[in-house]
Formats: sequence, structure tokens, C-alpha cells
Amino acid sequence: MSVTIFLCVHSVAAWSDDSYSRDDLYGTELTDKPFPEDGISDLNRLNDNETLRLGAFNIQVFGKSKASKPDVMEVLGKIIRTYDVVAIQEIRDKSQTALPSLVDVVNANSSTPYDYVVSERLGRTSSKEQYAYIYNNQTVTLTYTPHTYPEPNGTDPFHREPYIASFRVLDGNFDATLITIHADPNEATEEINALDDVVKYAQSTYPDERDFIVMGDLNADCKYFDEDSNSIMHGSDYYWCINNSVDTTTKSTDCTYDRIIITNPAVPDFTGDADVFRFDLEYGLTVGKTTAVSDHYPVYAEFWCGRDADPSPAPEVVDAVIALQIAVGSREYDPELDVNDDGRATSLDALMILQAAVDAIEIC
Repeated sequence: MSVTIFLCVHSVAAWSDDSYSRDDLYGTELTDKPFPEDGISDLNRLNDNETLRLGAFNIQVFGKSKASKPDVMEVLGKIIRTYDVVAIQEIRDKSQTALPSLVDVVNANSSTPYDYVVSERLGRTSSKEQYAYIYNNQTVTLTYTPHTYPEPNGTDPFHREPYIASFRVLDGNFDATLITIHADPNEATEEINALDDVVKYAQSTYPDERDFIVMGDLNADCKYFDEDSNSIMHGSDYYWCINNSVDTTTKSTDCTYDRIIITNPAVPDFTGDADVFRFDLEYGLTVGKTTAVSDHYPVYAEFWCGRDADPSPAPEVVDAVIALQIAVGSREYDPELDVNDDGRATSLDALMILQAAVDAIEIC
């Protein structure tokens, strides 16, 4: 028997009810949710080991200029720490220094370390953008290798090809493949419809996965997209967690540009909690300080950690992955995974964990 572990490790820092309706395929009817009057914000729900908060955030022309503003970076760091995994759009930085600086800010005030993965620079013109996933490596682990969607030969459906990454929770059985995109506003309808092909590609690439989540700035409203259209993504295979009633813009516009769309098998894992994160209200920001951060609010959706019906890898495989993360320094030492009791967890411990699992199977 052979066991293969897919692990991507980067040396740089990488609430609820079940009140959805399957008859409302465009998302739950969310009411306006004021922040708690007792001063306890939703942020304290993070890392409760029962739910996982996933999100998407267009941080608007993020490069060296924005990274040089400490007040803006501080707010961005606070926002990112409210998520277990957040997909970032509109990174524009030839120097490739702004994103590592942002993750450093995130980690400077975090009790748990965040890592990230980032795409290549994408776009048909000289103005390139990158996507990134920033994630809490104490609550989730990255599985497989993130990659951009390989457009079929002879086609060019996306100005910036979607970026695909898979994650699973460390305390529970929920896993999902995430697909993030910043749709070109002038081609939003065409690109949104083409996302169905991306999902089908991901389904064929990861046949054991059933939960696929499209997230990002789809420009899916106002003059760019008819949100009441008969889009392919409005079909019966999809559920829109962020519905048409939500304003995801920080300026005077009222548009639901940013979305989180899940495939139907992921619906039972969805807690029903999805919305924009009003960081201006949470942090008491003026309009000027808010728009200095971004012209978009981040969006989020929460998922149950322990109710996933997908086939799950053996616990030993998860333990081996964690041991490898400890070995490269991206996770704190855990004596339970120090199999040979030498005071450290190494790749040898990971192999010993897997070998013990194989031996147990052979004995049975």
C-alpha cells in the first residue's frame, strides 16, 4: 500500500442557522445585521472549532503605495484576521513585496500564524493582477497544489483566469475547493457564465471533492451584470450565499459586485450566515479612511466544520501533514506527533505515522 501526501508549504507567511431555502437559488434573504450592542463582535466567533469563516475581498489596487500606509495596512490586517481563509483580489505589484508585507502585518498581531499562496500575475494588458489566499494554518490546511485555471486551447474566456485552491479544516471533516476571480467589468456576463466551465474542470480534477465555492469580485450587478438574468450560474446546480440585496461597495453606489456561490452538495455545510463585513462600523472609520482601505467591503460565508458528507482522508494522513508543517516551522510543536520522542516533529515522524497506519491495515 502506498500513501501520497500533497502538501504545499511556503516559507513566507502563507453563528448560524440552517434557514436557507433550496427554492431560493440566489441566496438567503439576509436582513440588515447591526453589530452587537453589548460590544461583542462576530469576530469572537472565529476559531470556535464549530464553524469556518471563508471570504473574499477586493483590496483595490493593492501595491507598494497602499502597503506604505501603516493605518491602511493595520485595518487590512484586522480584517484578514477575522477569516479562516480569505481570497484576495486586485493585487497589482511588480515588486512582489506588498503581499508579504501585508501578511507580516497580519501575523504581527495574531495569536495564530497565517500563511498565503499567490497566483502568477494575470491579465491581457500590461496592467497585471494577482490573486491570493491568506489562511489561518491553525484552523485549515492547504491540500493539493493551487493553480490558475488552464483555459482550453483556442479559447480566452477570462481577462484574468480564476485561481483554484483546496483546503480542509484541521478540527473536523469539512473540505472544499475554492475558485476566486476578479471578473472584467466589461465582460462580466460572459465571464460569470464561463465560471460553470471552471467548476466542471475542478470537479474533474478533484473527483473525490463535492464542495466547490466560487468567490470574489464578479462585478455581478448594476451596469455590468443583470443579477436577475438566466445566467448559467443561476442554474439549479448552484446556490448564491451572497444574494442581490447586499451592497458590497463602500462608496455611494449600491451594487452587489462581490459574491460567494456554492455547489449544491456544499449547501448542507453552509450555516446560513453570509454577509458583507462592515469594517467601517466595526472599527469606527470615517468615510475617507474606509475608502482608503478599499472601494469594496469583504464578503463572508460560514460553514460547519464537522458535517461534511464527503469521503475524508484517514486521521493518520491529517496527522502526518501536520507533522510536516511542524517540521518546516509553519506550525507549533505538538508532542503528540513526536513519535520517536526526540523532542521535535520531523518528516521522519510523519513517515512513522503513516507506516503505523499501514501496519494496522495489514494486521487487520
